[in-house]
This record gives sequence, C-alpha cells and structure tokens, in this order.
Amino acid sequence: MKKLTNAKNLFLVMTMILGLFAVSAFAIDRRIDMQGSAAAIPRGQTITRSLYRIPTRTAGQIRLRLKWHVVNPIPIFTRLTVRLRHGNRILRTSNCYSYHSNKNPKCILYYTVSQAEARRSGPWNIKITNNSGFMVMGFDVEKGSDVLPAVPNFRSVFRYTPSTSPCTSKTQYLNMQGTPAKVSKGNTLTRNLYGVGKSKGVILVKAKWYSAMSLLTYDPLTVKLIKPNGRTAVTRTAYSYHSPIGRTKMNIRYNVTSADARLSGSWKIRIQNNTRGDIFGFDIEKGRDSSRAVPNFRSTYKNYCS
Repeated sequence: MKKLTNAKNLFLVMTMILGLFAVSAFAIDRRIDMQGSAAAIPRGQTITRSLYRIPTRTAGQIRLRLKWHVVNPIPIFTRLTVRLRHGNRILRTSNCYSYHSNKNPKCILYYTVSQAEARRSGPWNIKITNNSGFMVMGFDVEKGSDVLPAVPNFRSVFRYTPSTSPCTSKTQYLNMQGTPAKVSKGNTLTRNLYGVGKSKGVILVKAKWYSAMSLLTYDPLTVKLIKPNGRTAVTRTAYSYHSPIGRTKMNIRYNVTSADARLSGSWKIRIQNNTRGDIFGFDIEKGRDSSRAVPNFRSTYKNYCS
C-alpha cells in the first residue's frame, strides 16, 4: 500500500512539472531592441529612446531589464529615473539601480499590455533622467557587447501567448479620444475612435450631445465615420440619442470588410456643427453624464468569425 501511495505521489508531481513546462513552452518571448547603440547620459540630462519589436495589437507583458555604468574612477552604483511610455503616456516609472548592481531596487520594469493598450497608437519608448551627479554610459536593455563580467547575460523581452482557440464572436466597447467634446457653431471636429478590431465585423456608433442654447433644444448634427485611410464610411445627420421620441436618433452602423480590416491607422468620427448654436457634451456613450434624460448606452464593435 505504501509503495502504491508513493507511486501516486510521484505521478502527481511529474504531471505538475510537465504541465509547467508545457505552459512555459507555449509562451513566446520576443526580444526588445532599443533605438541606437548603448547610450551615454550626461548628468542632469534626459534622453528618450524608442523600443522596437513590441508587436502591435497584441496583448502580453513587457519585461525590461536595464543596465549602465557610472563614469567615475572608483566603481559606484547610482540611480536613474526610467519611464516606460506608449506615445507620450507614462505607464511605469522607476527610480532604480542598474540590473547588475548590488543595490535595490534594481531596474526591472514589468508592464502587462492589455488588448485596449495594444490597440492604442504611438511608439513605445523609454525616457531616462540622470540626476545622479555623475555621467553614465553603456545604458542598454540587454547585455549586448558589454565585456564586463559583472554584467550577466540578459535581454529585455515582450512575452505573449499565441491563441489557439477557435474564433468566437465578441462585442467590445468603443472609446472616443479625449473628453466629451464641445463644437462651436459652424465648426468641424475630428476625434479618434478606439476599439475597432482588425477583422471583419460591425461598428455601431451612437452619440449624444447638448445645445448651449438650452438643454431642451434639440438640433441635428452631421456625423461621419472615417476609415483609417481617410475615406468616409458613413455619413449620418440625426438627433442626439437622448432626444424625444419621434426624432431620428444618431445611430451609425457600418460593416467592416476584410479590406477595411487590413488598413493601418485609426478609425475616426467627424462632427459637423451646422446647428443654431454651440454644442457640448458630445460623446459616443453615456459615460459620466448625470442627466436622467440620457439613457445608459455604449457604442460597440462586434467581430465576425467567417
């Protein structure tokens, strides 16, 4: 009986180990490259370097390890301030020591890239500020050609897990760039539209707004859905989604084709205000609007699997 129990325990342990190996093998690490050669950063200065090979529209995890050397006759370790950015948006900030130092915190920055973040436009980059009082050199996201034995062999990577599951149709919410918009009388405003997937599907845009003349004044706006190549997909003139019954409400529907899905860039909406006055609070969802007259609604994108 004891031998049988030991055999079962051994089987369970081996199963767990094999399972861990299978998960590790399934994840893919993609090497991250930094713009240019290993960087020198004079004291008191800030530099920005682009990060390459982070895939677009792919959720995963950025795993940065950073090293540098202080220009000083006596070997010392000093901190740098490092900011991970997507475009101009700061996602992580760390005031840390070189990865090869004997001090903490070491410069190890992990950031989990959501699908929403992966869809945002703008280059990935790091911004480094040297307030250490010393010039530093050899700043890099990998050991590279560094000959110093104290620096271990390492690379920064983007880790992701390829999907092997069959396609499922999924509805996701769309987001409009910026805060609810104000558009002056006679003017036109264009905003990016985030959340449209890179496959065939259906875009459904609803919109609400108010007239600066009166909250009870309802005037139609002309709204265009613009493809990433700048061409107009749909033009619709209608009333705010919360307007009284009997009026044609702003409700734009567009079937995204395979050709549309291959376009690079952002979808947009263009608002033309030809009403009697300024409008404000334009949005494609209720959002934080506290007015009870505005129903709860969201604009959506739904992908097709075939």
